[in-house]
Amino acid sequence: MSISNLFLRLGALSPLRYEAVKCGHYTQRSGSVSAFGRTITTKMPKNDNGSVDYCLDCIGKMAIRCAWCGDPIFIGDPITLYTPRGDFQVPEHAVIHNKEPLQLVGCLGWDCAETGADRAGFWLPGENGKGRVHRVPTAYEAILGAKEPSMMIVGDLSDMKEAVNPTLIPPESQKAK
Repeated sequence: MSISNLFLRLGALSPLRYEAVKCGHYTQRSGSVSAFGRTITTKMPKNDNGSVDYCLDCIGKMAIRCAWCGDPIFIGDPITLYTPRGDFQVPEHAVIHNKEPLQLVGCLGWDCAETGADRAGFWLPGENGKGRVHRVPTAYEAILGAKEPSMMIVGDLSDMKEAVNPTLIPPESQKAK
């Protein structure tokens, strides 16, 4: 168990409860969230009012399953947006991001994503109480959109701030002097 996970679990023991602004339920800020047979420990960010938007149970209900492997995708998880090839049969649980071209929401798991550079966004709460895709540029899109040829350094694929402001380095800065 990591130190951060230990602190999340200890935080769940706190008697402090928040009234979630959007769902109206009382909840702890951190604790366990379960969906599709898997449980994670999470900590929800405070909103502008110093409360949380959703309770832990509602956050769990927003989880979806990966279109490719079926594993759960929880709120805050990085996602891929792959297009099926060949005779792939779209499973009933798949979440469609675009219909043309068809893009399905998938996880960034070892057995699922081709590479971490395929991270195309994050699964976040939507205004309707369901999850939604928050699209960010993939590493390829960020590099191709740069003003000059660049390399990209990614420290944490789960860090949304880093995804929105990627570190692009011109190759010239890496040459030996």
